[in-house]
Amino acid sequence: MKKIDLLKKIEEAKIKQKAGNSLEANQIFQILLKSNNDSFDLLYAYGLFCRDLKNFNLAKRIFLNLINKFPSSINPYILLAEILKIENKFKDAERVLLKAIKIDPNHGDLLYNFSLLYFALRNFDYAIVYIDKAIKLSINNDIYKLLKSEIYINKLNVDKALLILEDLNKKNRIKKDKNKEIRINILLSDAFLKKRKYEKAELLLLKLIKKYPRLELAYLNLSIIYNDKNQLSKSIKILKKGINLSPNFMPFYRNLASFYRNSGELKLAIETNLFIISRNKFDFNSFYELSGIYDFKNHKNELNFLFNIKLENLNPNSKIYAAFAISNLLHKEGKFKESAKYLKIANDVSMNFKKSDLSLKIKHTEFYRSLKIKNSKNNFSKNSSNYIFIVGMPRSGSTLLENILSLNSEVADMGEVNFLEESVKETKDFKDVHDLYEKKVINQFKSSIIYTDKSLFNYMYCAIISNFFPKAKIINCIRNPLDNILSIYRANFLNQPFSFSLKDISNLYLHYFETIEEYKNKYGENIYDYYYEDLIENPNDVIPEIINWLDWDWDEKYLSPHQNKRNVYTASSAQIRKKFYSSSIGIWKEYKELLEPAIEIIKTNKILRDKIT
Repeated sequence: MKKIDLLKKIEEAKIKQKAGNSLEANQIFQILLKSNNDSFDLLYAYGLFCRDLKNFNLAKRIFLNLINKFPSSINPYILLAEILKIENKFKDAERVLLKAIKIDPNHGDLLYNFSLLYFALRNFDYAIVYIDKAIKLSINNDIYKLLKSEIYINKLNVDKALLILEDLNKKNRIKKDKNKEIRINILLSDAFLKKRKYEKAELLLLKLIKKYPRLELAYLNLSIIYNDKNQLSKSIKILKKGINLSPNFMPFYRNLASFYRNSGELKLAIETNLFIISRNKFDFNSFYELSGIYDFKNHKNELNFLFNIKLENLNPNSKIYAAFAISNLLHKEGKFKESAKYLKIANDVSMNFKKSDLSLKIKHTEFYRSLKIKNSKNNFSKNSSNYIFIVGMPRSGSTLLENILSLNSEVADMGEVNFLEESVKETKDFKDVHDLYEKKVINQFKSSIIYTDKSLFNYMYCAIISNFFPKAKIINCIRNPLDNILSIYRANFLNQPFSFSLKDISNLYLHYFETIEEYKNKYGENIYDYYYEDLIENPNDVIPEIINWLDWDWDEKYLSPHQNKRNVYTASSAQIRKKFYSSSIGIWKEYKELLEPAIEIIKTNKILRDKIT
């Protein structure tokens, strides 16, 4: 067949596909392939066709065939890497792109795809390097610049992102490219969200919805804004509106399930996750969510599918969630040795994708620990008695504590906000750290008499709190070290990569403990030690002690935190809906073999050694 006739037939197949007639398009391709299977144009078009139909295995074979037959053509490498990235096979995707870049180191789209890969891996420094190279080759390529702005947003270099986006916005007002308009405004709303300029972010998305009423991403992002503003009912409402318009857009349901769980609507959270699994039985994120709140007693088929899945056949992301889910369910059944096996699998895979931040956390802590602070609380006049800082290690009972304190009608529970860390970074000599912090609080939360800040790693800043928030209260959450370490290891903390390694968790626990002991010696009157086990075993004594230390009036309601209807956004959002339970106390003994590395590290501290013997 002559090339011109072949190209006409390929175009005919593309038109059929675009019209939704994939079967007819495939028939055209099959006829053409019988006599033209050496044509680059045909194989390339058929590979794209298979990719669009999500027939990734066949698409990969076609692109590999093209690479073997036409090794100097770059696009097959890019498309093969793109599919591998979708499958979370990031190392394989990187190998393909590295092979291509040896052939053409100055290919803009290849550099762009390198940047996309590293962006997906959250290696933002590498992502910036490659997108800058791509932009240097194509200075007017707006798609490249949009990716650069998105990387900056995720690196929290939001002002740099805004400069790029505002420039692109001006240009697009002239060009009037619909797709670019949508992406620019979605990214602008993301940037404003990161800066906590909620009104600006919300206004942009509402304008997009007015202009493009079926724009799914606008509804989804709007729900995230309301969630960040602690307006879960509005989040759920906007998601339901999106679902009515686009009932097959699954990210709506994933967010909805999460918001139901955070608002305490566990029955609805279970139903929504089960619906997601009914649409895609390989959605192991939903299996993981359910493993914490549901026993699958009425869904035996789904449970059997999960337990019989071959983890080695899953992509890394699915493998992590499936292994965590299986571990959780085995833990509930009391099969602790088997649970430990899957727990280790999940965390080991996670470690391959995220570098531990242990050294960064310790370095950060040591910087502030060794700082010579000029101002003392004696000559600093700010009235900061309306702030309570809850500090400690994750999974140390902090959510339960905040649930108790928030039963006070005068308390605004802020949760895990980064206000103090941001304020410390923004000030030069700390003199205005209180004012900076207060502005952030006022900007995001309604006026209240007392605010609880549960950003646990604020223990790093105890010296700053004690000197520049002299009347603030610090409550240090303490839990048995091995129970605490195990709980962190079981929690799947995606944004805390130290949590994937028992050694790293243990070393951080040790460093935290020694740091807070030093701060207690210096600022003891400001710091109260709250022991999780004591509260669980004897709430009638411990809770009144905490309330008395805070100098609050006593009320019996503090003894029933499980009745608190507040929204909770942490890994403990389901557990705190229950009455006090002691089943997790001493549970580390069931995982003693797994915890051997942690035990050795914890035993190096005499005080902690006594707690685990």
